[in-house]
Amino acid sequence: MNNRLQIIMILASLLFLSYIILMLRNKKIELKYSLAWLLAGICLLATALFPDLLKLLSNLLNIIEPVNTLFLSIIFFMLLIVFTLTIALSRNANRVKTLSQEIGIIKMELERLKKESE
Repeated sequence: MNNRLQIIMILASLLFLSYIILMLRNKKIELKYSLAWLLAGICLLATALFPDLLKLLSNLLNIIEPVNTLFLSIIFFMLLIVFTLTIALSRNANRVKTLSQEIGIIKMELERLKKESE
């Protein structure tokens, strides 16, 4: 790997990791949702620091080109992040449904109490 490219990758991954940590510190993202991003950033940093690690992983997985291993890793992390977001979205949809039902019950009770007081 070219030294210039390696330095750019190291700087980019460090900036990415520092941005995620800053978002965590400012409470703009929850820890449970950022773990996948932190893991991806650490893996990117490890790949930038140790380029032979990608070749070793390629050999272990019997993948001929290391760039294909990189693409496979990226696809895996993106699927992990999409799955995490799907879980969060499903949980929030259930919460919204429950809250809507509770508000409907409260409105019905309020109308009943208004009629009784008149």
